[in-house]
Amino acid sequence: MRKFLLTSAATLAMVAGATGAAHAQAAKPPAPGTLVVHLNGLFTYQLDDVGSSVNSYGGNKLNPVTNAGFLRLYPGFDAMTENGFEYGVASEIRDAYTNPGQGEQENSTSIANGVPNGAESLVIRRAYAYFGTKKAGIVRIGQGDGPWGLLQDGVIENFGDGNQWNSDGGIGTLVPSAAHPSWLFADTGALYTTLKVVYLSPDLAGFNFGVGFEPNSNGIKEGDAACAVASTTCAALASAPGGAGNARRKNTLDAMLQYTGLFSGVGVKVSGGYILSSPIGNSSGAALESIISPQTHSITNETEYKRLGIATIGGQVTYAGFILGANVKDGQVNNGYTFLLPGQRNAFDYMVSAEYNAGPVTVGAYYFSNQSAGAHLATNKVARTEQDNGVAVGANYAVTPNLGFFVTYLYGQRKQYGFDFANSAVVGASNYNAAYDRTHSQAIGVGAALKW
Repeated sequence: MRKFLLTSAATLAMVAGATGAAHAQAAKPPAPGTLVVHLNGLFTYQLDDVGSSVNSYGGNKLNPVTNAGFLRLYPGFDAMTENGFEYGVASEIRDAYTNPGQGEQENSTSIANGVPNGAESLVIRRAYAYFGTKKAGIVRIGQGDGPWGLLQDGVIENFGDGNQWNSDGGIGTLVPSAAHPSWLFADTGALYTTLKVVYLSPDLAGFNFGVGFEPNSNGIKEGDAACAVASTTCAALASAPGGAGNARRKNTLDAMLQYTGLFSGVGVKVSGGYILSSPIGNSSGAALESIISPQTHSITNETEYKRLGIATIGGQVTYAGFILGANVKDGQVNNGYTFLLPGQRNAFDYMVSAEYNAGPVTVGAYYFSNQSAGAHLATNKVARTEQDNGVAVGANYAVTPNLGFFVTYLYGQRKQYGFDFANSAVVGASNYNAAYDRTHSQAIGVGAALKW
């Protein structure tokens, strides 16, 4: 049961391989009748070389040699009553993104290109409470991961900088978005930074399951301060004239079933499940103009979106330090867990991954393929399928459980005939450039990670 609450000590031992979802709490529950407060953290720094087909664009040129890093804090507590009832609070605080300049721009009021330079330096990514028992199961309430991410198998990311293409402050962040391939990662902020209720069952002869419910896709206090009357600024919005875009969800439900077994020294984990959600309804029925988002390269501000529904199955085997995994996702969704329009194809994603651990050394790799609707619409000349492919390779050396060094290599490509990723333009538009309907990138970096 505890494995669903806290990342295991074995996983965190290779500190440089700690993933974005890793939680640096102790894996062992506190003694009955005690409460343990913790303030754990993770700091990484890396020096990188990044190249892509959009590193030179519009007279601008990126320096290929750059660096990345992040700080994450994990405050909270774990407690247990005398009769074995477990409860506590877990949270994750990260440093935020800001605009480029000369050092940290704290509380700045200046404007650059119409955008304020100042930004909050810390943001809450996860904050939830849990309570329950080993026999009855655990309930989580708050902003955090649902079963879709907690019980997923076959997606191995604990190597290199621990972020790879699914990055928030790691090497993948440095790759320009026009050349950054997409995949339906379950541990993505679009899913785990929202308020929800989750139930995780106890182990039942190797089987366990989880169910989660999210009324809307807002985080803590998001949309609560600007709701004088029913409007698009309200967190609990159910419908509006023209809807509310392709990203805001309501009534999201996810369920996962997992089996864990050990056979003659071979560890086996298999899981499968489904996630479904509805878009904010269109109360007027009026059609709006299609607009391509430069952030997600998908269509926004349209009406009559289809419901989101995705199935997944994954598995992994462990033997003598080796881990081999595979994961498949298929369903009615576009990139970034956004809703589809009528006529757009479903997404189909798969990943194969592997890892080997030998004492202080870890090496790993994965390959993923994503087929999605991307920017295709029945009314434009863009190809029906966007194809994204990504490779990640990495290695780690743990000097101690609290200090590690790593190296990471990435290669990726995006392609969709008729869509210019650099200009977010479709074929026939005045700013469309066919040279950018297929982009590629690669990056390599070395760095260090320290946890406490």
